[in-house]
Amino acid sequence: MTEFAEVSGRGRENGNLDSMPRISHKTVGKKVGAIAPNEGAASTSGIVSQTASGVLSGSGVLNARPGSATSSGLLSQMVSAEVAREYLEKVADLLLEFSQADTSVKSYMCSQSLLNRLFQMFNRIELPILLKILKCIDNLSTDPNCLENLQRADAIKYLIPNLELKDGPLVDHIHSEVLNALFNLCKINKRRQEQAAENGIIPHLMNFIMSDSPLKPHALPLLCDMAHASRNSREQLRAHGGLDVYLSLLDDMVWSVTALDSIAVCLAHDNDNHKVEQALLKKDAVQRLVKFFQCCPEQQFVHILEPFLKIITYELSYLSIHLFITNLGCTVKFNSPMSIHWSIKL
Repeated sequence: MTEFAEVSGRGRENGNLDSMPRISHKTVGKKVGAIAPNEGAASTSGIVSQTASGVLSGSGVLNARPGSATSSGLLSQMVSAEVAREYLEKVADLLLEFSQADTSVKSYMCSQSLLNRLFQMFNRIELPILLKILKCIDNLSTDPNCLENLQRADAIKYLIPNLELKDGPLVDHIHSEVLNALFNLCKINKRRQEQAAENGIIPHLMNFIMSDSPLKPHALPLLCDMAHASRNSREQLRAHGGLDVYLSLLDDMVWSVTALDSIAVCLAHDNDNHKVEQALLKKDAVQRLVKFFQCCPEQQFVHILEPFLKIITYELSYLSIHLFITNLGCTVKFNSPMSIHWSIKL
């Protein structure tokens, strides 16, 4: 990074840095003091410049080698916000390029010091640069060897708040990168799924799904995995209407089997309050389950038997069984591929 800063500093002809007179820090201090009373864009530009350059130097991304004043000297002399922003963009471009390399390069990028600095920059940079950094994290998350390092750096905790962004032309792209990275981190790992639930991902997933967002396909697998994570995640699912979403997915040919399995898992881990049971005994829920069983395509039937068995053999109270039978009140018939007639009378 230091070499990049030095080469870029020497090669900036368009920025006229070479033509600027070299002055000592004392002289700079005097001149800054002299222009302090001035009003207008110069003052504003200076403030923005300090913010942008502060991200570069304060985050440590462009730290110079001990004893070298090249990088810090160049940054301290920046008077243009555009120049500081340009350096920040170049750093982001370099990181994005490295994140697309092989496992060896990615492993160097996953040092805790670098990851911590990147995550600390999230709320200090503009959206175009944030998007590049998020793409970088997404690329790292595709490598199984990087997942543990990302977890130790609390990647999930820093990624989820970016789902709160609402306005702007890049927001959908930012949400997409965040959801992709979270999916890579959370798949087949219950501990990370639980960590995502603890950091408030479920309301965001529900929002993407209920609003029929273009990002709904990215949110659905994460929401279905939440049923398998922990008791806390299942409680949050129930509190935010997750069971209703699972039931609505029974009409979706792509997600119906996965949703049914998530329902069965929630029921199997129902607590003493039997809140999941009570939700499934509602007339609409029972009708959805029966309709799904009746209309299930033959190629999917073998996949729904186990979760359905878990649901109907769950240890319900006598009252619940009575309500279930009363509400169902029908005979379900299904013709299997082997011409075997299934008949379940409840």
